[in-house]
Amino acid sequence: MKKLILLLSLLVSSLAFGQEDVPYEALGAWVNTEGEVLVISRAEDLIVFTRKNSTKILAQGEITMVDGDMHINRYDTNSEYRLGLFIGNETMVINKPNSLRAWLWIRIQ
Repeated sequence: MKKLILLLSLLVSSLAFGQEDVPYEALGAWVNTEGEVLVISRAEDLIVFTRKNSTKILAQGEITMVDGDMHINRYDTNSEYRLGLFIGNETMVINKPNSLRAWLWIRIQ
């Protein structure tokens, strides 16, 4: 019985350390030069995002971190992908999916 408990606790602890936490600095509202707004927030145990322009929602989903990259699980298109990320004091750079380009986001809140 002790071996079973030890095995289960090792399994659970390895799962807990398998994913990184989304940096606290990423939470908030961001705007880019194209007039899009990105809001990253907590919803219970999840980190969720909404990207929109002045007329419509462009993307919605959940963010997790894997090996220093953002793992995006979109709810609106049922797709998943990974994006590179850099966070400065007031700016954040996120690689665009399937592109050599990136978004430059400036914190507004």
